[in-house]
Amino acid sequence: MRIIGRLPDPRMQITVFENDGRFPVQFELGGITQIYRFRKGERLSNMGHLRTYVDENFRAAVLRQFQEMQRIQADVLQRISPPADETDSLPNII
Repeated sequence: MRIIGRLPDPRMQITVFENDGRFPVQFELGGITQIYRFRKGERLSNMGHLRTYVDENFRAAVLRQFQEMQRIQADVLQRISPPADETDSLPNII
């Protein structure tokens, strides 16, 4: 798999790869990643075509999915974090 380019977006990083007759498009935001794979074909054979596919509607949907993923991650972290206990705090050293 090799990187063939990036699509500019101020909200997230978008990297386009080429691999075995497919174009994986990776979206990254705040440590979370989504990858969508598009099969090469007549209507999709280069970066220009991918720019058309990854339009603002597609990007908005990806951002909505990131929000849901971040919510899930926050819920998990809150669930597994031990409750704050004042007896666990370190003493003040002067």
